Amino acid sequence: MTGGNPILEAIDYSFWLDKARILKGISFAVKAGDFLSIVGPNGAGKSTLLKCLLRLHQSGRSSGTLTVAGKDISTYGQKQLAKAISYVPQAGGWIPPFTVRDFAKLSRFPHASTVSGLSPSDEKAVDQALESVGLTDMAKRSLKTMSGGERQKAYLAAALAQGANIMLLDEPAASLDPKHASELAALLDKLNKESGLTVIMVTHDLNHPLKTGGLALVLAGGERRYFGPASGLLGGGVLEEAFQHEFLYLDHPYGQGRLVVAR
Repeated sequence: MTGGNPILEAIDYSFWLDKARILKGISFAVKAGDFLSIVGPNGAGKSTLLKCLLRLHQSGRSSGTLTVAGKDISTYGQKQLAKAISYVPQAGGWIPPFTVRDFAKLSRFPHASTVSGLSPSDEKAVDQALESVGLTDMAKRSLKTMSGGERQKAYLAAALAQGANIMLLDEPAASLDPKHASELAALLDKLNKESGLTVIMVTHDLNHPLKTGGLALVLAGGERRYFGPASGLLGGGVLEEAFQHEFLYLDHPYGQGRLVVAR
């Protein structure tokens, strides 16, 4: 964790949807430049937490506090929040009917003028985002003609073009093959380490937090079961308690730390 005050913090945060309590007193803090991996079984509340951070759950009710840059998230206007937090969805599902570049341009809405549209600085931000993910040559390609891995890079480019300091990702590699999943993980690691991007990612790959390092948040049944260095997933029965399953902890065959394998 880097120095300074939290850039994003949850303090005893609970969330109800109808009468169901989905999140139960969650607390954690992320500082600028951190990489936080959120793991846990299905139904743990991982995606719900991201949606609350994005203020997408308008019909639910909550208690506790969510803050961004020290301000309660409820005090942000929509454009102001979009300047602070960007979002990358899962690779599957509905595909927007846009080219790569046009899709990335849409993400500049928090900065663009409603009268004059995109400025030269907006266009430059889009160019830089496409270049950073290696899609400059595919800028005119339709998202519908791209592979899952290429399309996920396009979603990442759009989030980067948005210019936010915090990026949320919801299982971004869920439907990708191992090659494209590995490329996406390497790209996120590079953006985090070289550009200082704060990354908060939901993942089902328990080895990804260990490889990336940084922080890990373990949720189960809507409760926080662990928050701290990702290396803490290797001991104390953290994963066994959360998943109600046995795991093996093995040395990587090429000396790259430890691996978690479901038994």
